[in-house]
Amino acid sequence: MASGRAIDVDQLVDSQRLTAFNWALVLWCFIITAIDGYDISAAPAAGPFFVREWHLASPAALTAPFSAANFGVLFGAPLFGWIGDRYGRKPAILLSLVTFGLFTLWVVFIDSVEPLTWARFLAGFGIGGVVANTIALNAEMAPRRVRATMIILMFIGTTAGGIFPPLVANWLAPAHGWQIIFWIGGILPLVIAAVCWFVLPESIKFLALEPSRRREAIRIARKLDPAIVVGSDDWFVSSSQTAPRARFRDLFAGPLALMTPLLWLLFAINLMIFYFVNIWLQTIITPAILKAGGAAATAQNASLMFQLGGSICALVICRYVDKIGLRPVLVLMLLGIPATAAIGYVATSPWLVWVTFAAGFCLLGIQFGLNATAGMMYPTHIRSLGTGYAFGIGRFGAFGGPALGGMLIGMNLSLQSLYVVAAMPLVISLIACFILIRLQSASEVPGGSPAYGR
Repeated sequence: MASGRAIDVDQLVDSQRLTAFNWALVLWCFIITAIDGYDISAAPAAGPFFVREWHLASPAALTAPFSAANFGVLFGAPLFGWIGDRYGRKPAILLSLVTFGLFTLWVVFIDSVEPLTWARFLAGFGIGGVVANTIALNAEMAPRRVRATMIILMFIGTTAGGIFPPLVANWLAPAHGWQIIFWIGGILPLVIAAVCWFVLPESIKFLALEPSRRREAIRIARKLDPAIVVGSDDWFVSSSQTAPRARFRDLFAGPLALMTPLLWLLFAINLMIFYFVNIWLQTIITPAILKAGGAAATAQNASLMFQLGGSICALVICRYVDKIGLRPVLVLMLLGIPATAAIGYVATSPWLVWVTFAAGFCLLGIQFGLNATAGMMYPTHIRSLGTGYAFGIGRFGAFGGPALGGMLIGMNLSLQSLYVVAAMPLVISLIACFILIRLQSASEVPGGSPAYGR
């Protein structure tokens, strides 16, 4: 091997021209995250049916199952992140799809809150695994100049998928029962996993850490650069590799010692607010709309617009995140405070759908920017682990949001007070994001390339 040359996969990836191979990868990861997003929104879309058909005394009775999936992600994202760093992004993604597909199917046969809670908790393991590993896979296959864009475009699938459960609840559930929401959410992941077994590539940066998989690395390298010539004695290396295996302590090496905790804090706060709004929106606003003489479908439409706003924001900010990092996210945090607080004040007015659109634009836009940052901040050998822990720790906020909402609903607070409370933690996010931006700037090497990951 010493007579050959070392082929730097980081340079290979960063110098490539975008081809159909790159866009196909983004498309397949978009599809994977779309069904992931569908599953996240499935239980909230079915919430009004649960309350009515299970004769629940209050929507607050659904606090545990609505929080359970995010509690599962708390464990699943780091677990499947470790699997991705140890055995590859592709097997971790496929196993994640099968996991949440099977436990989503279980919900079809459930008729009470307790088993629903367990089903959603176990499905959360797979949901977290999909997110951590699709971000890592795209971060490692996209050139640095468009890396944030590719991650964000892929992750739009989450919000796009989240649009469909309310539509299924409106159009199909009245005729086929609420179970149709979970039939779709359970079968599709299994079908997608079977297809992706054949079409999804492995990360070439991961393969560079596995000499025994050299032939597979050569095949992927030729897709990235059809003109590349790999000699029989050549080998692949990753210049960003700092250790052979994922180690938890590497998440705090060098500048990451402060950057990782700040990223965790930002994830936790934003996911808390996002799930506070997304999980409870239909369940608590529907009664207010009906009492005011409106239609129940208005709340479903508001939920749809919340997801649509986030998808549109992703398209708007992706190139800005590539060029100027987290600064657009800072602006979205500032705008997200009044947008979120206003939901309670317009709950029974025609403005509801537009205000929820604005809130989704800001809150989901913030999350897209944070997702891209997590995918770019860590070196290859801990990328899935770092991303997984960001989503896992973030789930303290994600299951805390619905839990806090259930507690406040139980206190009979007004809708106005509920959403003002939801918006306030963004003030903390503003401060933390500003500090993280300063740390990122201080960690750049000459030429503008971040020193903490490639």
